Amino acid sequence: MRINSVLQSNPAIERYSYDAESELWCEVDLVLPVSKVHFDLTSVLSTLAQNAVIMETKGLTRCLLSEVTTKTGEKETLFNTEGINMHELFKHSDILDINRLYSNQVHAMAQTYGIEVALKVIEKEIKDVFAVYGIEVDPRHLSLVADYMCFEGIYKPLNRHAIRSNSSPLQQMTFETSFKFLKQATMLGSHDELVSPSACLVAGKVVKGGTGLFDLKQPMQ
Repeated sequence: MRINSVLQSNPAIERYSYDAESELWCEVDLVLPVSKVHFDLTSVLSTLAQNAVIMETKGLTRCLLSEVTTKTGEKETLFNTEGINMHELFKHSDILDINRLYSNQVHAMAQTYGIEVALKVIEKEIKDVFAVYGIEVDPRHLSLVADYMCFEGIYKPLNRHAIRSNSSPLQQMTFETSFKFLKQATMLGSHDELVSPSACLVAGKVVKGGTGLFDLKQPMQ
């Protein structure tokens, strides 16, 4: 079936054979007319060979091996991929250290290991972005952002679409698309408990945080 498929793919192919046992090689005989315009067969084959897929793993487009030096001075080889297919990588635990498997694809990490791991990925990725410019960010700030993106048990972005689930209409309005959230709150008769910092600022109320977290009482006598 394979031989017939190749022979029928192009009339210039006269004969085709291949290694049926190990599939390490194949041989193709081409018959071209003498009057045919000459072309560089080597260049054509080189171009086609680069686009030919011999074996592939779904989700992975490229694989790279790199050698790095650990903190202890030892050298080790890292396996890097473009794309992701964690379940396929799990099958090769005999040659890969699965305990150190990492991806910057937050959704994939959340679906495979849980939302807590996704939270740590967000913190690491934000930290790495600032580290390129030599900026150190307080871990508490990073955890605050990551917690807000994951506190509902799913990975949500920090944008107007994700904030729709927020219970404070005023906080929604102060973020983006104020008129849209105002119209929605008016039509649904929503109310605000004035608990969030944004809602407190809009209403001129002291924010329940920092120095506003407590009250000072002065004895009158």
